[in-house]
Order: sequence, then structure tokens, then C-alpha cells
Amino acid sequence: MANFSLPAPFEPEKSSFIHDRTTRPARPTTSNNDLVRRFAGFGLGLVLAAFMLAIAFQARDGWENHREWVVAMSGPFFALGGIALGHLLYRKKLEAAAPALLFLVLAALIAGFDIAADAGDADMAFRDALSIGGGVVLAISIACAVFAVLWVELRSPTKAPPPQM
Repeated sequence: MANFSLPAPFEPEKSSFIHDRTTRPARPTTSNNDLVRRFAGFGLGLVLAAFMLAIAFQARDGWENHREWVVAMSGPFFALGGIALGHLLYRKKLEAAAPALLFLVLAALIAGFDIAADAGDADMAFRDALSIGGGVVLAISIACAVFAVLWVELRSPTKAPPPQM
């Protein structure tokens, strides 16, 4: 029986069992497939963020300017948009992710046209318009992804997995 008159709880008959680390059960094992499944949305989001950042650097490359820090400083916004989009795709919320994906594809197309215009020595004003348009469409894609993930999470939050015991 516990002695409640002491300043700290002490149970002499259970102390060796409770405080012995060797008597604790081992943690559940996690396979590589489980880890891949668990972090698939995050990994997809990082890939999408890198894709967004590549589009942004390509759009920025079309300008003859000395402000090369602009895209690098906006990297956290690309990470936020990419991870939000990866989360939506992982949860199979395609209706919510559709506007962001549409604008992302549009930004990739504009970046492709910008590359082609640069290779063909097109008019500088046209290349500037493509660069600005690509940046604006990419920003709209990020805003759509962030708004969609907030909307989805407020309406049906992600639930924790069931305990493994």
C-alpha cells in the first residue's frame, strides 16, 4: 500500500518494476513502407514547391535586372504553397486542389512560352509580359492552395491515426 504521509509518493513494493526500463514494452516497429506512406504528402509537397520555385526562377531570369534576391526571399511562400498542395493531393481532395493545380499548370505553360521567346530572341516587352504574367499566375496558384487547405482543414480536419496497441 502507498504511504501518503511522505512528501513525495513512494511505493516500495512496485518501485523496481515501474522504474525499471527493461520491463517497458518495446515501441512498435515501423517499416519503410509505413514511413513512405506517412510522409508521402509532405514529400509530394516538397517536390511541388521545388517545381514552383523553378518556375519562379525561370520567370525571374527573363528580366534584365540586378534584383536576384527577389525569388530567393519568396522561397517560404513557394514552400507553403507546395506543401499545402501536396497535402490536398495526399488527402485526395482534388476538387479543392483543382484551382491551384490549374494555375500551376498555367504558370508552367507561361514559363515554357517564356523560354521559347528567350530562345527565339523575341521582343523584350513580350518577354517581360510573360515573366510578369507567370509570376502573377504562380502567386495566384499559391494563394489558391493555401486557401484550399485552410478551407478543407476547417471543414474536415485531418484525424490522427488510431493507436497501434
